[in-house]
This record gives sequence, structure tokens and C-alpha cells, in this order.
Amino acid sequence: MDKIQKHPASYRDPSGFVFLYEGKYYRQVNQCFKHDYILLKESGLYDRLVKEKKLIPHIELDEDLNQSPEWHCTLLPEQIRFPSWPYEWCFGQLKDAALLTLNILKEAIQHGMILKDATPFNIQFKNGRPVFIDTLSFEKYDVAQPWIAYRQFTESFIVPLLLCVYRSPEMLKLLQVYPDGIPLSLASKWLPLRSRFNFNVFLHIFLQNRIAQKSNRTSATQPAFSRTKLLNIVNNLSSFVSGMQLKKVKTTWNHYYDETVLDEKYVNDKLSIVTAWLKEIPVKTLLDTGTNTGLFAKAAATHAETVIAIDSDTDCIDSLYKHCKQTGNTNILPLLIDICQPTPSTGWRNEERISFLSRCGVGMVLALAIIHHLVIGKNVPLQQVAETLSSLTEYLIIEFVPKEDEKVKRMILHRKDIFPYYTVKAFEDTFSFFFEVLHKVRVGDTERLLFLMKKKN
Repeated sequence: MDKIQKHPASYRDPSGFVFLYEGKYYRQVNQCFKHDYILLKESGLYDRLVKEKKLIPHIELDEDLNQSPEWHCTLLPEQIRFPSWPYEWCFGQLKDAALLTLNILKEAIQHGMILKDATPFNIQFKNGRPVFIDTLSFEKYDVAQPWIAYRQFTESFIVPLLLCVYRSPEMLKLLQVYPDGIPLSLASKWLPLRSRFNFNVFLHIFLQNRIAQKSNRTSATQPAFSRTKLLNIVNNLSSFVSGMQLKKVKTTWNHYYDETVLDEKYVNDKLSIVTAWLKEIPVKTLLDTGTNTGLFAKAAATHAETVIAIDSDTDCIDSLYKHCKQTGNTNILPLLIDICQPTPSTGWRNEERISFLSRCGVGMVLALAIIHHLVIGKNVPLQQVAETLSSLTEYLIIEFVPKEDEKVKRMILHRKDIFPYYTVKAFEDTFSFFFEVLHKVRVGDTERLLFLMKKKN
């Protein structure tokens, strides 16, 4: 019992809970969920969803690891390599998660079941695609009742997606402030007036908000429902979400390699060096910081089992996610994360959803062309950069961009140069406290330097 740790986010649902035991996550199914769980298995819904890779598979254990009087059975789910949170996803990822939820709902209805909740936290990304992870979200379907999670689905999926379409993809970050969904009352204020002329926006946002406000003041009678009516709503929502598209925009970073002040030879030379080092040091997990559109993440994906590719640019991450879908690349996980402001621990007691850095113990980190952005752009001391990177990884491939570089000259053109310590020697001396330098190479005809380092014991 001392080795069992109940997951701090698994306290809301009386149907069961998730716990950690000997390095693996398990799920306990409680007696109160027994009949719904049996229906999930006997109806064929579980087998259907697992076969279609929409639901995480599990092994059922007839062992009460928690020695709980509420115990019915124990599940050992297939483990997720790297968990991520909805506010770390790009538009395309949240859209696919929404469509998966609706698809599963439709399948459930056809098997006599329904989803009792509709939060994006029920989904993780595995092998490049979203997968449903909450086996206890299914319950027996009452044909006379509407979908109880409709509003939650709207506020958790439809609203943030619409704010991306009508305002900016940057508004996805609001899901960190509103993890239970962005309220309809706020969505009605934030969406532009022209959005009201879209029938689906009016129906699912403005009209639903109006009805919700009215029902809060009066005890309205629940209208009669039917399976046909519910399936019509699900089909409408699926069509609505499928049709959502972002406007193509040009950002600071999504054309970086196309418009870099350095030539194509520099990019090819750097790619050649990095690829050779990746072959030399095989790792299971790799973090590509400041991945941009994923040029080096794609190269790393042929050598590492899992590549976590992060960037603060929403368009870059969305483009990389689309590329992975189109090419069938299953081991790159693009995430919308600013390395200078990584996702903090949040939720009840700041323990429900742990921080990005706490999740991010990897075999290798790629830190290419970001050192000058951290030290000069964000005023982060070299020592703190080195210390942070050493806490994440065993191996490091890092690029030093000197002051003589055109990019750095542009950065300090209209500001006071307060970085006399930003030199190659200072860089090497600082990082030598934490890492051993295995290789040091100049990139092409530039002054830029690439280092392959190994963490000191």
C-alpha cells in the first residue's frame, strides 16, 4: 500500500480512480460503476473503439491492489509516453480531439451508451493521433434524456476553436485559465458581431447562452428527447467542427528557414552535423526546443522513439502537426510551449496537472539557434540556461550564435548592449560546470558553433 500513489487529478468521479503502482498507471473500477463497465465490454463498444484506435486498450486484473471495499476490478491501461494538456495543443490538435469525442459519442449511442462528460482532458496524443483515455466516461444511455455533457463540450471545444477562427489561435491559451471550458457568457462577448450570422455559431453559442441564462432564472421543463434528435445534434456538431479552418497568416517564425539571413548551405551543413550526432548517440526521447516548423525534429524522428517538439509560435506548431498527419509521422508530438514560460503545475493544490519541466526528463535536448534568444532576447543568465538544460537531459546538442552574427546584431541594434559576458569562452566555461563537451564544430562558413555535450555525473 505504501507504494501506491493515487493520482492527484483523480478524485472527482466516484466510478473509480487512477493510481501509480511500481512505475505504471492503473485504474480502479468501483462497484458503483460495475454495471456500466460490464455494458461497455458486453455491448462490443470497448472492442470496437480499441480496434479503431480511438480508446486506450487495457488489461483487466482480478486483483484489488488498493484493498478497497469499493473495488470491482483493476485495469492496467496501455501507458502514454508523454502526457500533454489541452492548452499545450495547437488548433489542429484540439479540433481532432473534438472530432474524436463526437465520433466516440456517436459510436456509444449506437451501442446503448453515452459519454457522461466531454472534457479534452479525457484525451491524450499517442503515436501522432488523439486517443480517448477515460474508460469510466461511458454510461448507459437513457433515450429520453439529452446529452448532459453538451454544454461542457461546447465550452471546452467549440468556444476555443471559434475564438481561434474569429480572433487568434493565441486564445487557445485561455484553456489554462478556464480548464473546465471557456464560459458561454464570455464567448458571447468575445466573438465578433459577424459571427452571429453563422447559423451554427448562433445555435451553439449565442442561443445556448441565452437559454442557459433564462433557465437560471426560471425552472424550465426539460423537453422530450430522442435518439434521432441526439444523433442529429452530434452530426451537426461534427460537420460544424470539420468545417473550421484557420486563416493563413505570416508570423515571425513560420518562414524562418525560408527567409533566414543565412544561406541554404548553413541549414544543410547544420542538418548534416546534427544528423551524424543523432546516429552516434541513440536515445528514446528527445526534446526539440524552439522547433520552428520542425526541420530538425523530423530528422530526429528517424533516430528517437519519441520527439517532443515545442515552440511558442501557434502557426509553426499547427503546421508541424499537419505535416505529421499527412506524412504518417507517429513519433513527433508538437506542443505549443514557450521554453521561457513553460506550462506550470495547475489544478487543485497545484498537483492535478504537473508542469512541463516536471514531465520532461529526456535522453537528449536540441537547443538550436535559441541561446541568443534566451540570453539576449529574454535576459536569462547563461548559468541559468545551462543549469535548466542539465536538469532535463543527459545529452545536449546546442548551437552558440555569437554577437558577430547578423541575427544577434539585429537584436541589439536598438537597445543597449548589456551583454559583455556573452562570448564563446563564457559560454563554454559556464556549460562546463554541468556538461562535458564531446564535439565542437563550426557550422559552414558562419561563426556559429555546434556542441554535442554529455551531462556530468
